[in-house]
Amino acid sequence: MNKASRSDVVHGHPLCNDLYSHCRLADSVVLLGSPQGSIPMAHEFTSGIMMNDQAAWHGLGEVIEGTLPAGEAFKRAGALFPVTTSLLYAKLGEDDFVEIEDRRAIWRPDDRTILGVASDHYKPIQNTQLLRFAEAIREEVDMDTVVVLRGGAKVAFTARLRGSDHEVVPGDKIHRNIVGYLGHDGKTAFGGMFTNVRVVCANTLGFAQSDANRTGKQFTIKHTANDIAQIDHVLENIDMARQSFASVVDDYRAMQSTPMSFDLYRHWLESVYSVPAKGDRPGRIEDLPRKWRDLEYAWHNGIGMDIAGVRGTVYHGLNAVTEVESSQYSKGAGKRRMHSALFGGGSLIIKKAHESALELAR
Repeated sequence: MNKASRSDVVHGHPLCNDLYSHCRLADSVVLLGSPQGSIPMAHEFTSGIMMNDQAAWHGLGEVIEGTLPAGEAFKRAGALFPVTTSLLYAKLGEDDFVEIEDRRAIWRPDDRTILGVASDHYKPIQNTQLLRFAEAIREEVDMDTVVVLRGGAKVAFTARLRGSDHEVVPGDKIHRNIVGYLGHDGKTAFGGMFTNVRVVCANTLGFAQSDANRTGKQFTIKHTANDIAQIDHVLENIDMARQSFASVVDDYRAMQSTPMSFDLYRHWLESVYSVPAKGDRPGRIEDLPRKWRDLEYAWHNGIGMDIAGVRGTVYHGLNAVTEVESSQYSKGAGKRRMHSALFGGGSLIIKKAHESALELAR
């Protein structure tokens, strides 16, 4: 069997541009065929458990009252599967296989799902390490969610920090969470972060990561030997302090105390969504009919809008935008398919809306 570097194989061949088809596992070797089709992509939500009697917006996963110890939560969510790597080959013709020397396939031995492709320096981090993270903070948190995404390409948990409940207005609590995540897609690291986001899908994981990038309240460990050697040190020195959370609540309270009419909401959205001019007149949010339909519905009927003190405020408007951008889905072939906001405009719109709402409230 011939060997070639990745650049040799890719040159003149669409290996970089298409998903591989005709995949199978042979002992420790992954054989990848010519790109005549694509590997079936798993739904972003694969399995999970939602605790404290709070279902996810998408309605998927097991929902239970109360919480569970981390180990049991991970087990019931299907989050303790093993991960390994294998040599990667390209099938260029009948009985013509070329090894891609500097790449490895990442896969699950339990169900033979291929999760991603990485360099030959990539070292798998097992889900038991993510469980160790959750168990390391068990004295200060209550488990809230454990989710498996994209067939196992990502696993994440959310835990509520005890004693960190705050209210923007009575009945509208924000919980300071700590989120742990681990990727097996060849791109996502092992990490943790303090956030206000409850992770129940790929979208919300992306939002939590964006928030942590902004605040700096996070750690990341790459899939390299040097980084992995630091896991014990990181887990033994987690700082559970929550000093910055009060200021976040103060921001929301300022938004809640600032009135916003429906007309102002419409004009504010035109700025948030950067609606382009139409002919010789300024752009209007109605020029985006599908988006406006969702945003109008969220203003009148969105989650939490019936809480006293929310309706008719800047906080009301921000909640409506956040709901629309973080909970979008389309229906096809009788199944729900989530629109990922990880690399799209959803997270950017929410960030822009938050910054703009703060400006209005100041």
